[in-house]
Amino acid sequence: MDLVHPPNLAKRVALALAIGATALLALGLAAAGSSNAAAATACPSFRVLHDDRIGPASLPAGNYDVTPTGPGLSCAAASQLFTRFLEDYDGVLPRPWRVIAQGSGKASFARGSAAGFSVARIGGGGGGGNNPSLGKLCGGTYTVNSSASVGPLFFPHGRYLVYIPPRSGMPCNRATVLFTRFLGQPEGMLPFPWRVNGQTATFYKPAHPRRSAFRIEPLDGAGPA
Repeated sequence: MDLVHPPNLAKRVALALAIGATALLALGLAAAGSSNAAAATACPSFRVLHDDRIGPASLPAGNYDVTPTGPGLSCAAASQLFTRFLEDYDGVLPRPWRVIAQGSGKASFARGSAAGFSVARIGGGGGGGNNPSLGKLCGGTYTVNSSASVGPLFFPHGRYLVYIPPRSGMPCNRATVLFTRFLGQPEGMLPFPWRVNGQTATFYKPAHPRRSAFRIEPLDGAGPA
């Protein structure tokens, strides 16, 4: 007996195979597009030069991923904000920003319903060295033996770090000599022509604010734990 095939069966099979192949190709292209988009928006890693703290957030030295958590905030802007918060002398973030500690080496920074960012340590322990955003961390620590005011800032007895900001040509030993001199000034008055940025504890000369500058930071980071 001869077998009778349903009419147009071969055409229907060919059409189904073609549709399936097209769907698989579309899925592959979509996955590749998503992968490429993720790669395009991956932020460069950020190096924290010493064991630091921003308010309740503990940030050990090392390399960090900085990730915007919403639209409207670029990688560059998030990294600039992280730099700004690490440099803050008193750890009080500008409103409406707040920091949420999420364990050692992990924190998020939020500002209400607007886009924020998160940071997470990815390794690379040790301290010292340079960071294009933070500048150069001088070796060792500086001890303030007697609490003193310098301009609008109060430096309690304790240990501090000395930073040389980006583009500053100040040698580390010169910075420590100057800081010792400033701590000994009567009534906390800075000698002319020196000024201090009360937000970041950066000492500078107005005529050369970038070239002749150094920054002081508490050893344990900024702000109350």
